[in-house]
Parts: sequence; structure tokens; C-alpha cells
Amino acid sequence: MNSQANSNGRLSVIDRIFSIMDSHRRPLDFTLLLHLKNAPGLEALRTGARSARNLYPTTGSKIDQQHWVRRSEPGQGTSAISVFSTEDLAKAIEEFVDSPFDLHKRMPVQQLVIVDGVRDEVKLVTRFHHAVADGLSATMWLSHQLRVAHEKESPVTAVSPFQNLPLRSHSSPVKKSRFAYRGRSNPLWTRHAKPSRARRWRTIEVAADELRDGCRRASGFTYNDLLATCALQVFTRWNRLHCDGHRQRVGLWLPVNIRQQSLSGFGNGTSRIRLYARYGERASLVSKCREIRRQVFWSNRHGEWAIPTEFPLAYLPPWAISPLLRGYLRRPGIDMATGVFSHSELGTEEISEIFQHVEKIESIGLLHARHSLAINGATRGGRTWLTFTYDPGLLSTEDIQRLVEMYQEQLDLAHREFQ
Repeated sequence: MNSQANSNGRLSVIDRIFSIMDSHRRPLDFTLLLHLKNAPGLEALRTGARSARNLYPTTGSKIDQQHWVRRSEPGQGTSAISVFSTEDLAKAIEEFVDSPFDLHKRMPVQQLVIVDGVRDEVKLVTRFHHAVADGLSATMWLSHQLRVAHEKESPVTAVSPFQNLPLRSHSSPVKKSRFAYRGRSNPLWTRHAKPSRARRWRTIEVAADELRDGCRRASGFTYNDLLATCALQVFTRWNRLHCDGHRQRVGLWLPVNIRQQSLSGFGNGTSRIRLYARYGERASLVSKCREIRRQVFWSNRHGEWAIPTEFPLAYLPPWAISPLLRGYLRRPGIDMATGVFSHSELGTEEISEIFQHVEKIESIGLLHARHSLAINGATRGGRTWLTFTYDPGLLSTEDIQRLVEMYQEQLDLAHREFQ
């Protein structure tokens, strides 16, 4: 994909696929919930948001056929409320996260500023549609907004030209990992069978420094590999617990950055690879982490992440493309893995500086129709926040409590093995 300015805002291949796969029951968006200290005022935040929409023009646009078209909304997509009880706070965020999100009617970045009268702090709740941004781009957008709001940067007043995000390609990509099962992975066991429209979440904090040091001492894998392996272990143990002890085909859906320049460029620069519990159950957690690193290396090298450079079925009339593409991408045989895990580190100097004003980060993930749980993590400095996003129609709060406990048990095991 070229990186030249796109003056008419034409959707890229990946933008168009995500817009077609979108569903009112499972919208393909995610939310970053920032707990702010020393927060700027509402008008300063709106100025920052307006500047970010100018700097990243797709975020101030709506979809019209196959193009991003600049349009305005009341408040520029940033609204504000005050709450004075924990119950009202939770309800306000849940209603915002679960509200309709039609890219033909609304801009793909929506924001709610909540003044929490109970804790005397501000919650900045921002929804990003995946057709326009991934986690790295969302961090870039919020970092710019906050820098402008804190007067560390001048606002962008002119709309920047539309640009496609340059993505990596592979000359001969594989369609699946050599570690994949024969047949698709088993889904996560759920208490109920009927999914809902809602998302709920639970966030825990993990002390990162000691675990990172342990990963370096053990060698052969990264901190991210450890967190991913813990998620895969949780899915494995959960299914075995509820499936009469039978060994399950358990897989992990892992988003990967496929930008040509890994830390620059705004848009959706994310594809995926899939990881599998192919190790012996009695192996140490360290050995399992090394196996996961081996799978990550193989899938990256052989291009499991590759996406088409040209839009599929482009020769067909527009009215025929959407149902055919949906049917193809939703066919039963596709391995969507058992659950989702992602993790990002806010490591660049510019982003780390402005995120010093953030007390806590919650990453409320998107849920594909075949996923009941996603674990999304963010690390800043020595603190990692892991958010367990789930469908309350499929899993109960008690289920999530037990899944969180299982994850913490894996971290405890890591601490013991690192000693």
C-alpha cells in the first residue's frame, strides 16, 4: 500500500473489510478508559480532540460508500457529564460503550468526559472503531489530545491530508501456523449460549518490573510472551475444568503490528497470528513461554499476518460484495481461536511524558461474534493493567472472578519459577 496523500479519503483495504464486517450486535470498536489526575478542563479537552481530528483526518470523518468524508458533530464527538455515585458512574460508562456506533452516521472516535464527584477525578472514555485505528493509533490520538489540552503543544487548526498507512507485505504468506490443529480451536466454555449486545469488564493491576526482570534472567522469551502464555493457560484450564477434563484444542488470537515502520503511522496497522497450547501440560511455565516465543517467531517469519493488498471481489458490483465477503469471513471452518489477548507498552518518551497524568488505564476490547472474552493489557512504567472484557450474556461475574483468579495464579507461578 502506498503512503501518498489520499485527497479523497478513500478507504484502505483493511478499513473497508472492517467496515463491512461491522455489526450492530458486535460492533468492531474498542474503548480506552483513562483515569486522570490533574485533568484539563472540558474546553481544553475539546480543543485537543478537535486538533487530533484535524491531525488524523479519518477520525473526524464518516463513511460515504467507499470514502472517508469530513463531517462535523455537536461537541465534535466529545460530550461530558458529572456523576456523584459509583452506580451512576458504572451505568454511564456501560451505556456509552454499548451505544450504537454506525460509521455512516457518526465519526469513528467518540469520547465521553465524566467528572467523578465521588473520587474528585476525571474519567476520559474514548471509543475507537477498528476501521480507523488500532491500539497504537489510539494512544497517538489521545497523547496528542492531552498534549494540546495541557498546552504542551499548539493545536492543529488545518485538516491534514488523508494518507494510507504503509503496511508490510509477504511474498508467500501462509494461511495458518504449522502449529495449528486439524480443525478449528474450541471456543471458550460459557455458562449460557445466547450472546448479548453488551460488554462488561474487570481490570487488574500487575507489578511489571519484577516479572520483566525474571523474563530477562530466564531468557528465550519476552514479558509479552509471558502474559500471552498466562492467557493461553487460563483458557486451557477453564475449558478442561468445564469439559469433564477432556483435552481441548485451545488457541490464542494475538493481534500483531504490521506497519512498515513499527512505531509510526496512524490507522489500523494490526493483523493477527494464532498461538496454540502445543506444549506438554506438565512442562514448566518458563518452557511454555519459550514454546510460545517459537510460535510467534515462526508465524511472523512465514507471514501468517499478511492481508490482501487488493480488495477481495472488487470486480463485483458494490451491492454484491458485502454479503459475499461477510459469508466468506464468517464461514464455520475459520479458526478464530479460543479467546483474544493483546498487550502494548507505552514506552516512547513523548507518550510516557503525557501519560504521567494517567492513574489507571482500562482497555475495553472488541468482541468478535465467536469470542466471549478478550484480555487486553497496557503497561506504563512498572505497572501493567489487564482488562478482561466479556459478554455478560455468556459469562457471569462469578465466571470472570474465577478467570481473573486463574490468571493471577499463573503470575504467582511465574514469580516462583523466576526465583
